[in-house]
Amino acid sequence: MSEILEQNIDIDVLAAGMVTKNRKRLMGYGILSVLFGFVGLYMSTAMTITSILIIGIFMLVVGVMFAVESFASPAWNGKLLNLILSVFYVGAGVVVVINPLSTAVWFTLFLAIFLAMIGLLRIAMAFQVKSKTSKWGWVAFGGVLNLLLGLLVYLQWPNSGLWVIGMFISLEFIIQGTNAMILSSITKEVQKGMSSQA
Repeated sequence: MSEILEQNIDIDVLAAGMVTKNRKRLMGYGILSVLFGFVGLYMSTAMTITSILIIGIFMLVVGVMFAVESFASPAWNGKLLNLILSVFYVGAGVVVVINPLSTAVWFTLFLAIFLAMIGLLRIAMAFQVKSKTSKWGWVAFGGVLNLLLGLLVYLQWPNSGLWVIGMFISLEFIIQGTNAMILSSITKEVQKGMSSQA
């Protein structure tokens, strides 16, 4: 261990080497992610239903795993708990898979309430830290945005249940893909800088 610590390893060079090695793959991932995001925005209802169905399938798989675990558990207490969890997961998974549209609509209502509550909490938090930081306005601004987003989703409910989840997931694909492309471009610049210093 001491031999490793005695070596002069430049962490920045090591990290840059690890990222530059996969720079093209990162750029490709970013481009594909942005493309999928825009396709998802165009087909937000299909993206919503697909996402809900995937969640339902995961719930079914987890439920079956809990059932298998309940019979593999040597203690009766463990069997009972795992069997109860299995029933809940399988039951919820069946409901989600059988009726993904209703699930999406009700999940969107929960999401609207959640966003509004988070917004109110952030606004309250901003006023609590107002005397301690000059950046409290940004916290309050984020809270207002959360509150407005929650209210907009709620005002469009139940129709928003058909597209909101798909839109949010599609926007996440676009943001993540853009970040990956930016990181790939930055890495290319670092790589050029390192090769010019060598």
